[in-house]
Amino acid sequence: MAVIKSIIFVLVLYSISACGSVQQADEDKVIVHLKNYDDSTGNCDSTYSNNCAQIQIEFPQIEYSQNHLVEKKINNSIKNYVLQPVFGENQPATAEKLIENFLKEYETFKDDFPEAFQHWSLERIGEVRYNSSYVFSVEFSEYSYLGGAHPNTYVTFTNFDIKSGEKIRMDDLFKQNFNNELNRIAELKFRKLKELNETEDLGQAGFWFDDNRFYLNDNFIITNSSLIFYYNNYEITAYAFGPTELEIPYSRIKHLVKPDGLLAPLIDEK
Repeated sequence: MAVIKSIIFVLVLYSISACGSVQQADEDKVIVHLKNYDDSTGNCDSTYSNNCAQIQIEFPQIEYSQNHLVEKKINNSIKNYVLQPVFGENQPATAEKLIENFLKEYETFKDDFPEAFQHWSLERIGEVRYNSSYVFSVEFSEYSYLGGAHPNTYVTFTNFDIKSGEKIRMDDLFKQNFNNELNRIAELKFRKLKELNETEDLGQAGFWFDDNRFYLNDNFIITNSSLIFYYNNYEITAYAFGPTELEIPYSRIKHLVKPDGLLAPLIDEK
């Protein structure tokens, strides 16, 4: 059976008044339960540890006393991501079932190819990156190795509107017609990160943007000081160059932010 651990984090948000006293900024306590499941088959602790299978699934689940429908919507969305099937089977209902399917598949592989000397590994981790009374942001990362030339890694960011439980889109954050200006600012950051001058051809530099023009993807996460965009392996360049994480401080884009949008409180704090 998988080992199940539950760690409860109680995150209380505070603000500091001008006179230096500490006050609770929100009467609600945002409670996050971190669920952790892991198991293995074969002797992973021996000198033959590369002849076994290991799996770990870890993800947050929230309690939101103000709206249990929102709580359920966010929790289901998180579980739908971490419980995606590995081998094309129907989506399992629980982490335990996902683990069972993974380990059974490895055992079937070993039965079919007893001479094969291979280690399988799967890690799916959901990490809370930002938590406030209006935004809840999670980074999902996956590492898998099922044989082949190299392991695979993948990162997905998801931001939730804590009042509705809906996933946040960039249209929810910015004024109309923001795209061109946001891409212009982001391209300057990208070129600096990749040590490219302002006119250097992106394609010749090894990047695969459509029509050879820079663009932001929709894989972004909200933090307390910036938006972070993430391009996974193979998305805009070869595997050998790795993923790209692009950080854009709010100070550079505050003129694009909706005055009544979800980023506005963060801009006001700066």
